[in-house]
Amino acid sequence: MSYGAGHVIDMINRMKQNRDQRPSKRAKFKENQREPIYTSSQKSTIANFKTVPEKELNKMKTIIRQRAKTESKRELIILGFLFLYGLILTIGLLLWLN
Repeated sequence: MSYGAGHVIDMINRMKQNRDQRPSKRAKFKENQREPIYTSSQKSTIANFKTVPEKELNKMKTIIRQRAKTESKRELIILGFLFLYGLILTIGLLLWLN
């Protein structure tokens, strides 16, 4: 009687099946065969990035920095209002309970 040991046999079978699906370890290291095993038949293309003149790059950087400053100010204002609102609610609740 196995008394619930079927899950162990299932695990062993899965490990065996996964091992069978792997490429041969010997072929990987024999005569530089590693590349053909793990590469697809399609060749990848190299991305072409646009080049931007220095003046435009500096202009974009300043615009991004200005937007970041305005967003951080906006977040601080919102957090300040939320803190005040929570403080007022807490004080109101304490006064109402007493």
